[in-house]
This record gives sequence, structure tokens and C-alpha cells, in this order.
Amino acid sequence: MKKELVFDKRVEKELKKFPRLAQLKFRALFQTLETDGFLEEPFAKKLAGQDNLFEIRVKHREHWRVIYAYFEKEYIIVLSAFGKKTKKTPGKELTKAKKRLQNYKEIL
Repeated sequence: MKKELVFDKRVEKELKKFPRLAQLKFRALFQTLETDGFLEEPFAKKLAGQDNLFEIRVKHREHWRVIYAYFEKEYIIVLSAFGKKTKKTPGKELTKAKKRLQNYKEIL
């Protein structure tokens, strides 16, 4: 089911810090996410203990992640992009994504 991807303006800036090949991999995954409405493992995963937060996973030299959420029936909001250095998603990234999602809920 086709969805509309909405990128938080700050995510574009965060993604530009990634290596070029990682950026290209994310773009391909974004297209699949938009067309199919979902991604399966190992490309994406629901974040444990988080309502409606998912992460896209790319490995290129290091581990790169993008957090996104489904919003209403037709939108997927891309909330945060970061390099991951440990197995656990950093708390500050979860907090940032939740805060950005809340801003969209207030706007839309």
C-alpha cells in the first residue's frame, strides 16, 4: 500500500553527514518504503518498547540508522538519522524522534 514519506527538515541535514554509499542505500530503501508501505528485516525493524517507532538499518563501514513512524493511514514521517555505535539505540535519539513526531501530531 503506497504511503507518502514526509522528511523532517533536520533529517536531510543529518543524512548528508553519512558516507555517500550509505546515503544511496537509504534512498533505495526510502523508495521501497514509500511504494510498498513497509520494509522487512533485515532492512527495518520495530524499536522494542516504542509505540510506532521503527528504524531503517544500513551497514556501510559502520552502522547507520533512520528512525521513522507511521502517521495516520497515508504518511510515514522520517524523524531522525544517526550513526549507531552500540547495540542499543541511544536514548537521546529516541527522545529526539519522539519530540519531532509530537510536533507533527500538533501540526497535522
